[in-house]
Amino acid sequence: MLNFPFLKPQINKMVEEKKDFEGKFIDKINLAYSELELRSRQWQEFSKKVKLSKTSWLLPGISSPLNITYTLPPRPSSYTVLASDGSQIFPDRHEALPCYLINIGSVILHYGTDGKAHLRSYPKFFYGDEDRLTTWDGRMIPADSEVISEKRTLMEFEEILRLLEDCENKDNTLALCDGTLIFWRLEGTPSDFKGEIMNSFINVLDKLKTLRVPIAGYISYPGSIDIINALRVGLCPEEISYCSQCPYTELPELPCSPIQGVTDRMLFSKVLEPGERSSLFESSSKILELYGEHRISFFYLNVGEEISRVEIPKWVAQDNDLLNLVHTLIFDQAKKGNGYPTALIEAHEQAVVKAKDRDFFYELVKEALVRSDFKVTLSRKGLSKRSPGV
Repeated sequence: MLNFPFLKPQINKMVEEKKDFEGKFIDKINLAYSELELRSRQWQEFSKKVKLSKTSWLLPGISSPLNITYTLPPRPSSYTVLASDGSQIFPDRHEALPCYLINIGSVILHYGTDGKAHLRSYPKFFYGDEDRLTTWDGRMIPADSEVISEKRTLMEFEEILRLLEDCENKDNTLALCDGTLIFWRLEGTPSDFKGEIMNSFINVLDKLKTLRVPIAGYISYPGSIDIINALRVGLCPEEISYCSQCPYTELPELPCSPIQGVTDRMLFSKVLEPGERSSLFESSSKILELYGEHRISFFYLNVGEEISRVEIPKWVAQDNDLLNLVHTLIFDQAKKGNGYPTALIEAHEQAVVKAKDRDFFYELVKEALVRSDFKVTLSRKGLSKRSPGV
């Protein structure tokens, strides 16, 4: 248990340090904003420098002035939002069976004269060798938490296609997912698993493109720093930045460091009014080399309560009608959800697996094994969790 009398002075010290730091941090944000304005005046030259520079940071593709803002487009009188979300029970070696579960929740929300909602969830149980991974040297290994998370994300996207089958009219329809559209965790996974996930995901995007149904990934309170990274390149005195050959490492402070720690969200809170979105930027994540025509662009949106990041495939970014639809419908959904899209709230409620659900799941597994005369062995730790405290 926590020793609160011992902890309280440490918390008070943190508050004092935070007060001192906050004033200095406002100066950092103001400097970042000044740099944004400066680099926007000659954005083509700046874009070229960013593109040619070699850094250890993720840099965005820039195709317009960084400080451009776009007002909220008109919202259609009738529209449909599809959303999916997922949750999981990870394998636990202290339980009776090395298995796991993925639960997918989804919603269809129709707005307008025929307003209605469809909500559902479905769990999928994984327990066999077919759910293991083959490593580069041919070994079979259990799926870890990152692999399971990527499988869950793919299932969320595949659920979007299933939802579309239930939509007779696909006009003014938006597919919305919680989080990024970039499978960045796949970069370190075995090639067969990576190929399996990416092929299935690209198939989903191909079908959405054919149907002209835009898909967007919504990231609340984003911590991304793509634009800040670009501005740090702008602060570098070198014509082209090569971080591995930086000539300023002996200085007390690197020329690019004064805005380090600022996030894109903080920066665009000074740029965007409620309802406005930023210019479009292109992500340069390495995994996007596998996306083909579906490379991911993103923009920042002021939904009123916060600055969110919205990710879209390239074909949505290049279609002004679809881009405007994404802009206005996400803003409307956020307004309906008090700052967070209603469709994602409802999908999460369908998907969430609570602690008591997890315990009941493992009890069901154990009881099914016992009924079929399998020997069930739990670790001492697993048993201790089921035993009342002394």
